[in-house]
Amino acid sequence: MSWKDILVIVSEAEGDEPALALGEALAKQCADCHLAAAFLTPLPDEPLAYEPTVVAGVWAELLGRARQEAESERKRVETRLAQSSKKYDLRNAEALSRDLGRVAAVHSRYADVAVMTRPFDGPGAELREEIIEGVLFHSGRPALIAPPGWSGTGIGKRVVVAWDASREATRALSEADDILEFAEAVTVLTVDAKSKMFGHGDQPGANIAAHLQRRGLPAEVRNVDSQGRAASLAIMEEATALGADLVVMGGYAHSRLRELVFGGATRELLRTATVPLLMAH
Repeated sequence: MSWKDILVIVSEAEGDEPALALGEALAKQCADCHLAAAFLTPLPDEPLAYEPTVVAGVWAELLGRARQEAESERKRVETRLAQSSKKYDLRNAEALSRDLGRVAAVHSRYADVAVMTRPFDGPGAELREEIIEGVLFHSGRPALIAPPGWSGTGIGKRVVVAWDASREATRALSEADDILEFAEAVTVLTVDAKSKMFGHGDQPGANIAAHLQRRGLPAEVRNVDSQGRAASLAIMEEATALGADLVVMGGYAHSRLRELVFGGATRELLRTATVPLLMAH
């Protein structure tokens, strides 16, 4: 496997256990993998006030409190990493919450893949989503996203490729090369696919499946009708029925604004996926 340099992005020990476990599982798949964790500290934005001395005093107090809480959590992360069967390098970074996605992206550029835990209900869900989006849009690296509660021993045996014939889906599939070499079954999944000149061919999914087969991969096509379901729900239901341990898909083939307003498979899967996602933009 040529994913030799694996970065896990964390902000808390308990909430990011799925990403830490997935990073370890990846590292165990090669003898000489390097495993690192980047601990991110979100700093509060500068408070609004008319009096500069008030702003300085309040912000200093907020910064001190945020750093104190982060240090306590960082020590818990250190304790967790010390128990790992694979040695971790621990890196630390802090930034204003609005900038943390860009900071995560910079760290991700110096690894082959960035592993994160998907957002889940509770405090910090929006920040987690922003960090994932930062990596997707600004790092040039793939994002591997573990669902809450993930505790498997590996990924890549049964893979679903969510295929919409977009540039983003093509990029994600390319980034999945290192994982697909372990695959026992690869299902190219399309939802409500229609043949068109600048997308799917006459038989949706057939061309990319043939490409994968020429590389020696056991690929087959599954075209499904959403039957009124959201595309994200159709993808996840099919992946579950197939016993998939990984879904490969492009991230934000539509703009973030469009997905925010109208909904979209990327945003919805980032909130609901029950199997690991490999995404690229």
